[in-house]
Amino acid sequence: MTRNQLKIIACISMLIDHIGYILFPKITILRYIGRIAMPIFAFFIGEGCLYTKNKVKYFLRVFILGLLCQSVYIIESLITHSGSGTYLNILLTFSVSIILCSAFIYMKESFETDIKSEKIKGVALFTFTFIAVLTLSFFCEGSRNTIGTEITFDYGLGGICLPLFAAVSKDKKKKLISFGIALTIFVFSFYESIYFSLWALVPFILLVFYNGTGGRKNLKYFFYAFYPVHLGVIYLIDILM
Repeated sequence: MTRNQLKIIACISMLIDHIGYILFPKITILRYIGRIAMPIFAFFIGEGCLYTKNKVKYFLRVFILGLLCQSVYIIESLITHSGSGTYLNILLTFSVSIILCSAFIYMKESFETDIKSEKIKGVALFTFTFIAVLTLSFFCEGSRNTIGTEITFDYGLGGICLPLFAAVSKDKKKKLISFGIALTIFVFSFYESIYFSLWALVPFILLVFYNGTGGRKNLKYFFYAFYPVHLGVIYLIDILM
């Protein structure tokens, strides 16, 4: 399977999930199917950090798109007067993931040199970044008590760290083993329902058949646009209903 095919599956899964969450919350099977999306996107966030030529531009694309999607949530909550606190969407979660993965890759590359100072710099950068991510996570968890409003990253600390295990190596076998172990730990610790956990493990089976190619067409901007567009359409339907 190509990267495009896997991402299309993830997009369809995400669409079904959001239709279930927003429009038909009582149809649980829609939410189960929706668990397929996040692990696939997490895997390709990690892989994207491995292969992108400009990590800063990669971060900015995901982060800016995350801000755009966040505006959809804000507008919807203002119109419907729903929800409390601040929920930060998955693209903002992945934005932090990109920073963490980039620091790890820098550290790994520093160990491929014979320069001791570079190795120390690499370890220091990754350690600082990881501590900063932990601090951010702890701040969000206690934000209701400290600033009076709850701030929640989608999928929390586990969601931020998951792409890191797809960025450990360019070798497919090593990457799949690392990501598979991390995904298993993540889903069984994050989801209370065994059914959600099992559905969230389905993507690993699909990723085993990933052939490492992108596909015949460059669909990068389609995938970037899909998240805010489909959210906006679903929320508009919900408001009109």
